[in-house]
Amino acid sequence: MGFKISFYTIAAVAVMSALSMPASVVANQSDCASSYDAKTDYFPDKVQVKYNSGFEITYKNNAKYISNKISGETYVLHQCGTPVPDDVKATPANSLQVGDWTKVMAVPATKVALDSAPASAIIEKLNAQDSVAASYKFFAVTSACMQKELANLPRVEQTYGTPSARRRRSNSMGNSLARRVSYDLTKDDLQWTFTTYGMSDPRSVAVNPESATDMLGKAEWIKFVAA
Repeated sequence: MGFKISFYTIAAVAVMSALSMPASVVANQSDCASSYDAKTDYFPDKVQVKYNSGFEITYKNNAKYISNKISGETYVLHQCGTPVPDDVKATPANSLQVGDWTKVMAVPATKVALDSAPASAIIEKLNAQDSVAASYKFFAVTSACMQKELANLPRVEQTYGTPSARRRRSNSMGNSLARRVSYDLTKDDLQWTFTTYGMSDPRSVAVNPESATDMLGKAEWIKFVAA
């Protein structure tokens, strides 16, 4: 999701060899743009989704549109220092809408929180641990390296909507849904939280490799995180 790395750095990872691509493409900008030119392609190093992974990625000048079909969310990632595309409208943070959320965030990501074991494993494979700045209070990993990485980082809480919001929010079948959930990212420099499910938090990103139908599709989620 826009870390300060190129996707092609994963070519050496054996399990991903079937997904790697030529390294001749110019790398994406690794910091904020100092100016904006509507004719510039800010993401020349583009990810191509090849398998039935459960997500899609498209590009438009200074933004990439990542659609997670499992969680029902679209993440519009615009290059830091450039404007949000005119045709993009983020779902309001207080919305009671069910599914089809649009979340807008700036990249590259340098400070994220973790509440997703798949995302944690992928970030470790990408050697992007420095981008992790916090984790959810009850989040745990089996990797000794990531345990050490998370040990001295802040732990974030989850906050919940009011019971009245819970009663009002229902799907088309009239079934009661869980109350609003978000992460208490009190540190302003935290950009978003990687989770394992879609949620109403406007700064959460769901990572769902377990939903892919085959191994290559599951492995392709490394593209989702690295994009």
